[in-house]
Parts: sequence; structure tokens; C-alpha cells
Amino acid sequence: MSSSIALPPPAAIIRRALAGQLLFSAGHGLTSGGFLLYFADPFFKSLALGFSLLLVIPEAAESLGILTRWVVSLAGSRKTVWWSGLLMGRLAAGAIPALVACGMTPDDRYAARVILGLIVVWYMLQGLSFTAYLSWLSDLVPEVNWGRLLSRRSLAISLVTLVSTLIAAATFDASGPPDRAAQQGRYQLLFTLGGGLCLLSIVPMLRLPDVAPQNPARGLVPAMGTRIREAFTDRQFRRFLLGCWQLSFFQGLMQSPNYVLSAKLLKVTQLQYYALSSVMLALQIPFALLAGRWVDRGHDRRVMVWGLLGVSLAMGGWELATWYGPRWLIPAYLIWGGFGLVNVAQSSLAWKLAPRSDNTAHLALYRQWGGLLAAMAGVIGGLLMQRAAPEKGEYPPMEFFRGIIFVSWIGRATAAFWFMGPPPPSTEGQLPGSFRS
Repeated sequence: MSSSIALPPPAAIIRRALAGQLLFSAGHGLTSGGFLLYFADPFFKSLALGFSLLLVIPEAAESLGILTRWVVSLAGSRKTVWWSGLLMGRLAAGAIPALVACGMTPDDRYAARVILGLIVVWYMLQGLSFTAYLSWLSDLVPEVNWGRLLSRRSLAISLVTLVSTLIAAATFDASGPPDRAAQQGRYQLLFTLGGGLCLLSIVPMLRLPDVAPQNPARGLVPAMGTRIREAFTDRQFRRFLLGCWQLSFFQGLMQSPNYVLSAKLLKVTQLQYYALSSVMLALQIPFALLAGRWVDRGHDRRVMVWGLLGVSLAMGGWELATWYGPRWLIPAYLIWGGFGLVNVAQSSLAWKLAPRSDNTAHLALYRQWGGLLAAMAGVIGGLLMQRAAPEKGEYPPMEFFRGIIFVSWIGRATAAFWFMGPPPPSTEGQLPGSFRS
């Protein structure tokens, strides 16, 4: 695809991107997170560290998004890698409820391993797809509109996830005492609906042009290995990566402990979990819109640093919950609403600090490898929790949770150090004028 292709106006591109994001977020919210955890929990009773693996495998599999540039070079198109990866990933995801419908039960010997295998394929393809999509989108929308795009994208994710998951969770809880067969039937219905919505998300973006990766300033497209080395030799991007990775690690460390503490020890129900999450998502909407304005004025780093320091205070609510009960999770989730600031600023910094256009390797290092570190930390958290348990099958004492929460708190707050520095340089001039529409 020639770089001289004329693009639609930025507002039109943003509208199509938001329509696709609304559909994908609605579908993904019904096929992941709490629904997948509550559904799959019985299948992992006999698998050592099984539930911890279920928490971390998705992010570990998505780390293979680092191969996106190689896959794009074979396919010749970021747009093709995006829609085909999304399609094949949803087919793998849909096989999970399909196997249950065909008679797979928690008593089957290999059920847990089959589910894990399908999740690996699902998220590996999704990681490739999403990295290609982000890179393509950064070329479709001019830099001066990135804050607007990212803030509205964050709004769409928060709004749709809030509505769809809360309604679905309420439906689950309103059904009366747990009935495994009935729950599986409802899950299969939600999964089918969610998968369909994810596939529909492809439609709004299909008419947008397939912009080939460009690097006019250098006159050539460097190999993937070269791009990875560049990411580490560029001081600003290296500091950005270290900050993202530190944040991912200390957030991932709490995956298993957070679930056990809230669901098992504090007795937070699925409906209560989604109610808390919904409050958090609702607060992220105004914060994301505010961040979009500040980001387009060049305040990416300030938003990131102060936002990160603010949201780290939520761990204080978790600490208090271990002493005084689950009501202290309410202020924790309220503070986490500030992630609306962090999410927009972090994505904007990734685009601005990475090379323009040919940036899939940089984006994968930031997002998918951050997910890999979170996954590794999740396994560590699960191992520490298992080691701290008095006996097999029991839960660790509250002192364990207080200690690991404090460690996570310090790690999250000090990650802000890496994001300090001068404003990121503009990369808008690296592209031909037609890309600026």
C-alpha cells in the first residue's frame, strides 16, 4: 500500500475505531475475567497451581505478540494480521464452551489441560492481532489527535464493560443457589454472545485503508531484531519500558492473593465483585477524558507520574480490608478509578516514544511483555501463597496478605520514577502529509 493513499478525516476514523471497540469490549467482557474464572474454577481442583496458571496464562500467551512484525512481514498487512488473528482466536475461545456442551466435565482427567491449551492459542492470536491493530491505528490517526482517540477508546472500554458485565453478573446471582449444569448453560450462552460481538467488531474497521508500515526518515524497514535492540538502546524508551515492567510485575504479584483474599476470605460475591468493578470503571470515564485533553497538550509524563502515585494508594484500602473487613475495598476501587489517567497517558507515551509506523516490536515489548512479567509475578504470588498456607488446601493467614500487599504498594508507587523526564519528542513529521489527513 502506497504511503500516498488519502485517509478519511480523523474524526471519521475515530468514530469507526470506537464502534469497533464498543463491540469488542462488550464481547470480551462476557468471555474473560470473572466469568471465565468462576466458570473454570471447578476444572482446576486437581491440577497443582492450576488456578494460578489460569490467572496468568492469558498474559503469558499474549507476550508472543513480539512476533507480530515477523507475522506482518509474511502476511504483508497489519490489517490482515489484525482481523485474521482475532477471528482464529475467537474460534479457539469458542471451543471451550463447545467441549463442555459436548460432555466435558471437571472430573475428566485432561479437562483442565485442554482448557489451558485453548486459552494459550486464544490469547496468543489475540496478542498478535492487537499489536498489529495498535500499530495500524497509530498510522491512521494523526499524532495531534492521539489523546482524543485514546481517551474515547478508554471511555468505550469502561462503559461497555461496566454495563455488560454487571447485567450478566446480576443474572448469574439472581438465578438462586449454585447449580453447575445451569451455570454452564448460562456461561455457554454468554460466551456465544460475547464471541459474536467480538467478531462483529471487525466490521466498522474493514473499510479503512490498509496502510503499510513506513519509515521514510531511514529509507528502509529494519528487521525485527534490530527494532528490539533499538528499543533498549533508546534511553527514553528504555526508561519507559522499565517503568511499565515494574508496574506490571507488582500488579501481577497480587493476582492470586487478591482473588483468594476477596472471594474466599472476605466472601465477596460475584455480584459484589462486579459492582465494585463497575464503580471503578464509571470513575475511569471522566478521568480518561481529562487525560486525553492533557495528553494532547503534551503533559503525558505529568499525567502518568501523578496518576500512578495516586492509584497506588488503593493498596492502602486492601491493607485495611485485612483488618476491618471488605467494606474497605470500596475506597480501594474508587481510587482505582484514577487508572483512567494512567491508561491514556501510558498508551500515548508508548506511541510517542516508539518509532512512527514500524513500531510493532516496541508496542509488543511495552504491552505484551509487560503482560508476561505480570504472568510470571502471578505464578510467584501463587507459589508464595501456597508456601504460606499452614496445610495443603488451606489459605494463608492474614499476615501473609498484609505483607504482600505492602510490597506491591511500594513497587507500584516507585514505578513512577521511571516515567519522569522531558516531554516526549513529536514524531508527526516522520510521515508523509497524506498520513496526517
